Amino acid sequence: MALKTQQTVTITGTSEIDGQQVAYFSAQIPQGEGNSTISRSVTNQTLYDANRNQVRADEAEFQGKVYDIEDSLLA
Repeated sequence: MALKTQQTVTITGTSEIDGQQVAYFSAQIPQGEGNSTISRSVTNQTLYDANRNQVRADEAEFQGKVYDIEDSLLA
């Protein structure tokens, strides 16, 4: 057997409404071969339901940052 390692970039973010966290975003981006993994956790369902368009916009912005990192690693 031989040791095999992989280095990744981790990025996290939160969506907040009036200073309260509504959702948490996380991504692991491999430096080399492999697929990125992105997850979202709603941490305040009541605020999410009332502000889902804003939270979704924050999620889209987070996804854009992940794409930027992926592109820079491939350049």
